[in-house]
Amino acid sequence: MRKFLPATILMCLLVACGPPPEGPAGAEEQAEEPDRRVLVEAAPVQRGDVADYLVTTGTLESEAQADIIPEATGVVTRILVEEGDTVRRGQLLAELSNPSLEAAAERARVELARARREAESARALHARGAISDAELRAAEDALTTAEASFSEAAATSDFTRIESPIDGTVAVRDLRVGELAGQGRAFQIVDLDHLRVIVRLPEKDLDRVRVGQPVVLQGAYDDQPRGQGRVARISPVVDPQTGTVRVTIEVDADTTDLRPGQFVKVRIEVARHEDVLTIPRRALTWIDGEPVAWKVVDATPDEAEDSSDEGAAEEAAGSDDGPGFLAKLLGRTGNEDEADGTDEEPAPPPWPLREAERADLEIGFVDTTSVEVLSGLAEGDLVVTVGNDNLRSGTPLRLPDDPGPEAADAAEGDDGAVTPDDQGAAG
Repeated sequence: MRKFLPATILMCLLVACGPPPEGPAGAEEQAEEPDRRVLVEAAPVQRGDVADYLVTTGTLESEAQADIIPEATGVVTRILVEEGDTVRRGQLLAELSNPSLEAAAERARVELARARREAESARALHARGAISDAELRAAEDALTTAEASFSEAAATSDFTRIESPIDGTVAVRDLRVGELAGQGRAFQIVDLDHLRVIVRLPEKDLDRVRVGQPVVLQGAYDDQPRGQGRVARISPVVDPQTGTVRVTIEVDADTTDLRPGQFVKVRIEVARHEDVLTIPRRALTWIDGEPVAWKVVDATPDEAEDSSDEGAAEEAAGSDDGPGFLAKLLGRTGNEDEADGTDEEPAPPPWPLREAERADLEIGFVDTTSVEVLSGLAEGDLVVTVGNDNLRSGTPLRLPDDPGPEAADAAEGDDGAVTPDDQGAAG
């Protein structure tokens, strides 16, 4: 066994150090270069306007809103409108039935007719001297009382007619035909064309707020603008308990995405910088509390990788003393790679070489869409707007319009074809 052990070890070394398998499949796998680029979207640094805002919150309400409560009780006999209907002032909304009121009105009408007849008779008798002045005055007073009672009864009987006191839209209908009304709200009418938001601002911000300043209204759960408005009124007093001032915001009439009762974010524009360097707000990220943007720049060759590749090639070829014992044993001199031409420069990928570069920023105003850049970027620089969450300096990047690996396959498929340009160059 001791005699055959060296021979066995030598045979294992020969098998392990043999040449790699040849074939087109292995060559293709070694030649393929994986696409490690990160797909991002980018936008240029350009000049624009950026506004400064005071941001607060509030609840939308209508300038004109009426909760209609019937002035008399009665059974609902007819409902003429539904929620969402537009109504005018004085329009009939519903009718009630109340026999007591109807009977009282009829009695007052009869009493009024009798008092009129007695007053006319008293005037005729007084003209002939048949009655005294006191009796005439009593008859006229009775007529006046009957007229007042009839007016009261007639007005009370109208309480069975529920009418709209304002122009607006029916927001709530709390009536049903056949039920007894008069114990609570029957309808709510809201004027949707005149909305407002009442907010309270700290006393320290009073010097920055003026009547007429534009206002942007946003939803409470997103940053999308939902409406426009302006500062309409500023209270002249400060609430001593909260240290705030009441500010009324008028909402533009063409704002249709907002409804009374909706909780909104209010952005009051207090200043604006025009013609300044700006980037999209999506391009702004924060690292350790500092504003940062990621520039898209042309990639440069990595000298460290080149030097490491050269060292690996020298090690594979052998030292200056010549091939080692195992190479001599296998009949290799270290020049096989050169003979095969494998040390040629690899072809560059058929796509632009781009990478990320960190830009530390100094920023000014920030609004809903743009950020003012004071330093750190120049006009025309390309900054990442989508895909900038986990970038690092030197990360290879790919823009949506850049070719991908499929371009390399197409280029390889065209290598065997001879184009007219190639024929002209050969001639």
